[in-house]
Amino acid sequence: MKQRIYRNYFWVALTTILIVSFVFVFSYNRTIHDQKEEGMREEAEFISALLEKQGDADVDFQAAAGKTDFRITLIAENGMVLYDNKVKDVSGMENHAKRPEILKASKNGEGSSSRISSTIQSETYYYARKLSDGRYLRLSSKGLSIWSGFVQVLPALTGIALFVIFITFLIAHFLTRNIVEAINGIDLENPMEHLVFPELGVLQKRLGFQNRKIQTQMQNMKEQEYKLTAITENMNEGLIMLDADRRIQYMNQSCQDLFEVSGSKFIGQTISGFCDSIPMQEVVESALKGNVHTAMQELDHKKVQYFGNPILENQKIQGIIILVLDITERERTERMRKEFSANVSHELKTPLTSISGFAELMENHLVAPEDVPEFAAKIHRESERLLTLVNDIIKVSQLDDKEVYYGKENIDLLSFAKEVCDRLEPMAQSRNVTVELSGDAVLYLASRQLMNDLFYNLIENGIKYNKPNGKLWVTVSEKKGHPCISVKDTGIGVPMKYQSRIFERFFRVDKSHSKQTGGTGLGLSIVKHVVEYYGGYIEIHSKMEEGTEIVVHL
Repeated sequence: MKQRIYRNYFWVALTTILIVSFVFVFSYNRTIHDQKEEGMREEAEFISALLEKQGDADVDFQAAAGKTDFRITLIAENGMVLYDNKVKDVSGMENHAKRPEILKASKNGEGSSSRISSTIQSETYYYARKLSDGRYLRLSSKGLSIWSGFVQVLPALTGIALFVIFITFLIAHFLTRNIVEAINGIDLENPMEHLVFPELGVLQKRLGFQNRKIQTQMQNMKEQEYKLTAITENMNEGLIMLDADRRIQYMNQSCQDLFEVSGSKFIGQTISGFCDSIPMQEVVESALKGNVHTAMQELDHKKVQYFGNPILENQKIQGIIILVLDITERERTERMRKEFSANVSHELKTPLTSISGFAELMENHLVAPEDVPEFAAKIHRESERLLTLVNDIIKVSQLDDKEVYYGKENIDLLSFAKEVCDRLEPMAQSRNVTVELSGDAVLYLASRQLMNDLFYNLIENGIKYNKPNGKLWVTVSEKKGHPCISVKDTGIGVPMKYQSRIFERFFRVDKSHSKQTGGTGLGLSIVKHVVEYYGGYIEIHSKMEEGTEIVVHL
């Protein structure tokens, strides 16, 4: 900026000096020209008056010219030179009829002109006057040309120019310093607070406007960044952003949790430094070619799926977005669905096969009349088993659907547990199991049907898998403001490796024992679904041949 101001001031000063110099020389030359013309006019009037009065013979042109350096020429009407005080023999002089000053005098009575020498060192001024007898009296005088005059004053002008330029630079430096200090002194946060120069008011207003605009844009950017961060950081899916050089620019928290790493140390590194697996590299390379690609990979006890998508701008790849999905639960659910379908088919097939077989024997009269009641009883038992199984499957399906609404009422869980224990007392007596109920009255707003499924399956399970002459303790209490139900038996126990699976559908630890005790294999699965429906969790404590305790927190 300073250099530009200095340069501009220099050219302004130089241009001004040149213009002033030319104007001065031109004005000076013009003044000299006017003075010479006026002097020649006065001299011509004097000589012409003598010629008119005394005649050519009696006029002494040299004396008439006096002390001036005028050249006097007498020219005939036809342009021939009759007399020249600077030339002795005028016969050899050219015809002057076409000279500009003669042409003007022939037309206007007088005329003037000037001619610059071939070397532009001097300029000759001419003045002609037409006499009464038709002849022309011409006076001329030499002087410096405008260029010669300019050259003569050039040294002085150069000195003046250098002085002026020096002064201009001092002024420019002073003004520039003041302007720069004024500009640097503007408070960018509040540019209108101090108005240093009125001329800077427009700039300061503009800065204020730009400042407000930038603040608005920054606020919008912060809001957008906050929204984007809120979205990406609260995504269940992992998100990785790469630039065109495969370097990691961003990694959300879900991705860090999935890979169990700190994403900050990988920012700026290539994706291969973070994950060099073949599926990941396939996704990256395909995306860099402009294609959407997906691949799956097995991690420790997890299965993930990668989705790679290129970021395009003006048909040019600027980066890659990789979405990482944990499909472990999906795969597990799919496996459970297949197992469930297979188990349902098997469980339904068994009683239906029995019913169909017994019915076919009776239909074909292959059963003795006295055995018909026994076969009818078997058909009835299998039908009851089939109906129970279907009802349990319906319950599990309904509990899977979180949108199904169950009515609510205040239930005294201790009293409700007693009702269930009374209903199961015959089963307990048949297996020589003593059931003891204890605890406090706990009111809970819930569905009576679901609470019945919860207590019935827990207590029934504790009786069926207990030892002969065993005991079953049912306890209802309140912990940290929430209901807590404990069912503890002295049964066969559950091996540690199966404890996490006993709530799966149709899972049985001991299949032979399950066939003896009956049941559908869905009881604890129903319990799990009921607890999840009410946002609770289950604890299991078990030792082989010592017993099992299941604690439900609602």
